[in-house]
Amino acid sequence: NLSKKILSWYDNNKRILPWRISQKSKKKHYYRILSEFMLQQTQVKTVIPYFKNFVHKVPSLKALSKSNEKKILKLWEGLGYYSRAKNLHKTSRILINKHKGIIPENFTELKALPGIGDYTANVLLALIYNQPRIAIDGNVRRVLSRLFKANVEDPINLFETKRNGDLVEALMEFGALICKPKNPRCNECEIKKMCAYYASESKIQFKRKIKI
Repeated sequence: NLSKKILSWYDNNKRILPWRISQKSKKKHYYRILSEFMLQQTQVKTVIPYFKNFVHKVPSLKALSKSNEKKILKLWEGLGYYSRAKNLHKTSRILINKHKGIIPENFTELKALPGIGDYTANVLLALIYNQPRIAIDGNVRRVLSRLFKANVEDPINLFETKRNGDLVEALMEFGALICKPKNPRCNECEIKKMCAYYASESKIQFKRKIKI
């Protein structure tokens, strides 16, 4: 099915990113929330060096909560959208003081934290707790709209898997590397036979060849 094909592609092609660490790691919550704040409105390649430097200087959520805002903003310098850094700092203190450093499993409770909206809440719940959620960013929206030739606002029922966290990352990765905005790599796509966009584009190309 669709989930299996996308996950199969992901297992063989996923990028090695510094925040993708073992589910058993004690740093999982910290790495995931830090990376998601950094990735808001910023590309992966831009975030990687900032993330590495940040966790080197501030190695844990507790250390982040105890840091002063000036230090956090200095580490964030050049990444832009500085309200993200301020909200991350506030959220780290709430997580340490009220949640023992653990990200809440409840969507409403998670969304109440500074800087966390629907998208980030869905991502974190899927990645950390394997909850069946799909986070709709630009990459995922493009993949779904091409697949089904329609805007899909609540796509979770279209997928069936026990690897919910991996599926969230797989869809984002697939949109970034294969189903790109311009010149999508359709010939390398493992789900092109299911794709309405590919079917329509193939017909157009076929008609052009006939005319020639």
